[in-house]
Amino acid sequence: MAPAARRVMTNAERKFAVTHLNLARHQAHAFARRTAVPFDDLIGPAYEGLCKAAMGFDPKRGWKASSYVVPKVKGELLHYLRDSRYLPRISHRLRELWQRAQRYGQLGLLDQEIADRCGVGLEEWLECRRACGQPPLPLADYLV
Repeated sequence: MAPAARRVMTNAERKFAVTHLNLARHQAHAFARRTAVPFDDLIGPAYEGLCKAAMGFDPKRGWKASSYVVPKVKGELLHYLRDSRYLPRISHRLRELWQRAQRYGQLGLLDQEIADRCGVGLEEWLECRRACGQPPLPLADYLV
């Protein structure tokens, strides 16, 4: 199947994109903080999402530009991370446990004490700590 032909942005679309560059930068910074992927690696996909948003935005529909741009940019960033990096999915249960346990970890408690205070077993707490406690590693690090 041949790739879809790309069309050139109009001057109005370029102006729209330039006007909203900060939205793309903001989303790239947010993803960089959450994923430990360098900002410089994320800004390209963020700008690509911005360009797609500029080409698809229709002001006649009554949407605010930011309401249309931000999901497009986030979508491009997620596609980039899924395609180029190892991005594990962590269950809501583990994320909620991680949030509860953060305050106890700051007190310097041992793993068993944290598990007891959170009302879970030690094994479940250790699984949560392994899943949530460090940034994801690229899958390429595990391939020979």
